[in-house]
Amino acid sequence: MTKYIALTAVLLAFFTTTHTQAAVSPVSLAIVPPIQFPPGDFDVTGVRASVLWGQHRSVYGIDVGLLGNITEQTFTGVAASGIFNNTRGSTTITGFQVAGLTNINSSKTTVVGLQLTAGVNYNSAESSVTGLQMALLANISPFTDIYGFQVGLYNRAKEVYGLQIGLINVADNLHGVQIGLVNFNHKGPFAISPILNVGF
Repeated sequence: MTKYIALTAVLLAFFTTTHTQAAVSPVSLAIVPPIQFPPGDFDVTGVRASVLWGQHRSVYGIDVGLLGNITEQTFTGVAASGIFNNTRGSTTITGFQVAGLTNINSSKTTVVGLQLTAGVNYNSAESSVTGLQMALLANISPFTDIYGFQVGLYNRAKEVYGLQIGLINVADNLHGVQIGLVNFNHKGPFAISPILNVGF
């Protein structure tokens, strides 16, 4: 009887653990959800390649999409897409995040390297970019610390340790230089300055 109870407890623990953790695949191939392998509730630890776009729980590695890719929870690695990269959980970019139109990161984001798009980089949570954040239209990162360069027509950051270049540059606190038509440094000696603003 004791052995039966012990075996039941072991099996129950095994099935409970198995069902609470996502299944893992080293490769994902997607046309458009749900036409993808593996299904969206998997974690991908390796390469995700999408003809149009894919959507998975978490991705760790290389992410490539003709149109784009969506990650529901955690993304860590490098990403390149024709139109969009969208991570709804935490994001860690080690190298680059490149999109034709937009990079959208909805939770804590860490970029070490390059975040590049022809449209908009949007980091909506507490984040940091060490390197270069560049967008043809706008870098909208109101809770992001920039360590390096932020370049776009419109640039918005929390703390800037380096350089902002654009038509309109906005920083809560500037430790460097802003070059643009209008420059805002909310905590600096010059809250608004045309052409050039310097903060310490």
